[in-house]
Amino acid sequence: MQTYITRLALTSVIAATLVGCTSMKTMEATGGSLADGIIELSYTRSPSETSKFDEQDALKTAKKRCKAWGFKTADAFSGLQTSCRDSVDSKCAVYLVTKKYQCIGKG
Repeated sequence: MQTYITRLALTSVIAATLVGCTSMKTMEATGGSLADGIIELSYTRSPSETSKFDEQDALKTAKKRCKAWGFKTADAFSGLQTSCRDSVDSKCAVYLVTKKYQCIGKG
């Protein structure tokens, strides 16, 4: 029984180490289209990094950008787009994670 508990504890430690920490990212404006009323917010991450961002903070940023374009507010599209921003030796070294927002209510 003692051996089982020791193995279970060791397995838990190894699993926690492999999973790593999740880092919080800040979305920044990286593109969009005034004509289409689309705002693109993005952040970068490494291939081994687990990351997330504050959805409410990102929406606040998108609304601010939309208001600067003369719209009243913004709504988030569902999903994220992940693409390789920088590659080294045919392997992705930096990913770009992007979320799109639709500006609503012109003028």
